[in-house]
Amino acid sequence: MAVKMVINIVLAISSIVLYFFINLKGLIDGPPPTISNFYLTILFLGFWLLFGAYRGSEQKTSFLVFATVFWGVGLGLSFASMIIGPSPLVLVTIAFMAPVNGLNIFEFMRSKLFFGAMFLPLLMAYIGYFVGQRTITKRTTRY
Repeated sequence: MAVKMVINIVLAISSIVLYFFINLKGLIDGPPPTISNFYLTILFLGFWLLFGAYRGSEQKTSFLVFATVFWGVGLGLSFASMIIGPSPLVLVTIAFMAPVNGLNIFEFMRSKLFFGAMFLPLLMAYIGYFVGQRTITKRTTRY
């Protein structure tokens, strides 16, 4: 179980770091995001959907706890940094906002509604988990 938790942590942090670097364009005083940023955001959300589905097929509820804690802590720190103002926590906010930055291609997402989009990876992980769990349950009840 400890090995799977380490794998969860490594994959989650790697996905954030990877998408931080490739999807950062336009997040901080730069040009607005492009359609490629949007596609990268969709890929990021797809990764979390598939990651959740894989863990759901294993029927380990520890993934739900992990995803909730990972995204809860990250998003909590992001909101705290917005309240506190300029601090080192701003880097956490940028790291958690960059992967969903492609959604800013839509004008209505450029307001505070964008902060709601930061919950999408957690939502996708949950949906994936329950789809994966349900798929494996259906497969085992047929035989």
